[in-house]
Amino acid sequence: MRIQLNPTVSFLSGERNEVRRNLAIGVGAGALAVLSWAAWLVGTRFAVTTHLRPVDVAFVRYLVSAVLLAPVLWRYGFGLRQLGLARTALLVGGAGLPFLLVASSGMKFAAASDAGAVMMGTMPVFVALFSALVSGERFDAMRLIGFGAVLAGIVGIAAHGLFDLQSGAWRGHILFLVAAAMFAIYTVTFRRSGLSPWHGAAIVNAYSLALFAPVYLYLYGSSLASAPVGEMATQGLVQGVLAGIVALFFFGESVRRLGAARAAVLGSFAPVLGALLAMPLLGEYPSRLAWVAIVAVSVGVVLASGGLSVSKSAPVK
Repeated sequence: MRIQLNPTVSFLSGERNEVRRNLAIGVGAGALAVLSWAAWLVGTRFAVTTHLRPVDVAFVRYLVSAVLLAPVLWRYGFGLRQLGLARTALLVGGAGLPFLLVASSGMKFAAASDAGAVMMGTMPVFVALFSALVSGERFDAMRLIGFGAVLAGIVGIAAHGLFDLQSGAWRGHILFLVAAAMFAIYTVTFRRSGLSPWHGAAIVNAYSLALFAPVYLYLYGSSLASAPVGEMATQGLVQGVLAGIVALFFFGESVRRLGAARAAVLGSFAPVLGALLAMPLLGEYPSRLAWVAIVAVSVGVVLASGGLSVSKSAPVK
């Protein structure tokens, strides 16, 4: 007696397995990106409050990462033929030099825990909004509740600086919001680009170095020679390897596996990790209100980005 398998059942089972596989790989890649971002937040805050300026941090990041990713760029090209000038500019501007200068400048005025919550916490919301503008996505009641939670959390985080004009923390918060919107533009553009994570990271870093190196060396000069060797090595690892390569690669892989909004929502956990790392490394301890606000932002972005609906995880194209 021969038993025949139903091809429809077999196909559906294979499709479900593929969705689970994409979900597992996407979440794992996103988690590694979040860990890298958390280390970057603390490392950048340390750098710009000691011997290095934001422009020094930017130069270290793109010099190290561009050199390490040069073979990828040599093999696959500079992206203009695949993307065109406009989309290449959106990728570089959203995750490259302009983003880093805005974010690191914000850390001159506000703590790393603020950067994690305001910048990384709101980035998924901007992704959802830009996805709606590009793809016509609509928001249900749960997402609207999430937006409200995020806004309430931001107010809670920024409360200590909203009415303290002398501290200047409010300037950092504004810059963090701008940086969040910039990285969201990168996320949506990368999702629609068809690039591999390695190629996307190589393009961002190479163009950023090419644009910045002449300006940096001519106008600013370099204070890198006077910085301690240990500090330089740390920044080379944190900026050039973790932020410039590891975070971009794993985040790009997460976007390919899960889609832009659901990959971005994993960034909501960066504020918590950043705050935890900032306590022993920087001596920055959030207030009780700030802790509540960090949790509110994290929960809010999950709801606002539709992160609870995993059944629609995007397959790899």
